Amino acid sequence: MRIFLLLIILSLSILACRKQGPQLNSGIHDDLVETKLAKDSLQKMDVILEKLDKKNTTFLDYYFHNYYELDQETSDEIRKLKGEQFIYDADDEYFKLYTKTATQKGEEYLKSLGITEEEEHLALEVYILHLKQRYGPTIDGRLQTLNKQ
Repeated sequence: MRIFLLLIILSLSILACRKQGPQLNSGIHDDLVETKLAKDSLQKMDVILEKLDKKNTTFLDYYFHNYYELDQETSDEIRKLKGEQFIYDADDEYFKLYTKTATQKGEEYLKSLGITEEEEHLALEVYILHLKQRYGPTIDGRLQTLNKQ
């Protein structure tokens, strides 16, 4: 009986250790600490990073998809729907359609991650002020690949 209890305790402790291992976005957290992000903003960013971890999404993947891939998807969708010439000829109509489509896609993406609009704004501000210098070249490289498609 003792051995059985010891095995159960050992199994539970192994499972608990597995859950506490490094998270997908722990490097971003460490970078934000290093850049001396204010404690309250860091706590809010940790909530965002946790949500991304639960969806198995890195912060950089989230950022790139939210600000670049969705833009590309929106433009491609309008191009297919209305044609290439529409983009160049229908200034106001194009921008209204683009804004409506991009907003809808962005809201759906944020909802799928459980990220609020306020959190999105914080994440953007934190990226620009604290992470862009370090990760800008990575994003730029991915952007070049996106533009070649």
